[in-house]
Amino acid sequence: MGKVGSYTSGNGSALSFLREASNLYHYHRRSSELVRQALDDVRRREAVVKEHLGLELRGLDILEIGPGQLQAEASYLALNNRVIGIDLDLIVQSVSPLAYLKMLRTNGLRRTVKTLGRKMLGIDRSFASELRRQIGVPRLPRPKMIQMDACRMSFPNDAFDFVYARSVFHHLPDPGAALDGIIRVLRPGAACYILLHLYSSTTGCLDPRIYAERGGELQGWPHLRPALGAKLDNQNTYVNRLRLHEWRSLFDSKMPDATYFKSEAGPGTLELAKTLQSQGELLDYSLEELTAHDLAVLWRKPA
Repeated sequence: MGKVGSYTSGNGSALSFLREASNLYHYHRRSSELVRQALDDVRRREAVVKEHLGLELRGLDILEIGPGQLQAEASYLALNNRVIGIDLDLIVQSVSPLAYLKMLRTNGLRRTVKTLGRKMLGIDRSFASELRRQIGVPRLPRPKMIQMDACRMSFPNDAFDFVYARSVFHHLPDPGAALDGIIRVLRPGAACYILLHLYSSTTGCLDPRIYAERGGELQGWPHLRPALGAKLDNQNTYVNRLRLHEWRSLFDSKMPDATYFKSEAGPGTLELAKTLQSQGELLDYSLEELTAHDLAVLWRKPA
């Protein structure tokens, strides 16, 4: 494979990088809360898959698309399954300097510096220790991690019993190609669960301040309101900007009879959306898409 750029490692100013690093540092210091949230999320999705499909995530060949550098959910799933993770970024699982040199060539300076910074500050170590504690195991499994583009997967046909993707699809330039790949690598009767963040949500801009609990500074859909767009600091994150009806149309065309789950934004969002529309803003968007936060899709491949 040739060099593949990261969806979240673009070039930005030094000041932008420092702001982002500060926000992420404060975010990752909450390791206990972050681990609890990750485990709650993956266990809740396990329950959804079992309830709606009768599929228990035990003893399966599982592919996780976009596990990220900390791999919390992949590690949890690997306790009872054979898990492979793919990511457009190179995920370094060793302390070899050669591995980080490869990361520098592959992921770029920005992503490499952020990764080294997390490790030097003990953030990754603290997170892994907390994950072990909350799961109740002395040692975490190490799922196999492969650098691979989700839009061009090279796995053989019918390779997996379950494919899982969380907060990845809104970063993909060609999500239709990724869906085609998922359908191809799923075995007959196998299933997938895809969760994506909606661009039209209040936090769809993915400004780093969101992760540092400073989302209140963004004043509601700044990425959809031209007067506020200049205040955003998300130039290093690619977002494909598909809207709710476009996502549904795409999934309907690729995965007929899929089950959809839509989570709503926090309290006060509907009232704020109505107020802004009464003032002539956000009129191109429906109240449904402005108040939706995430869209989850559950689908089983015909046997």
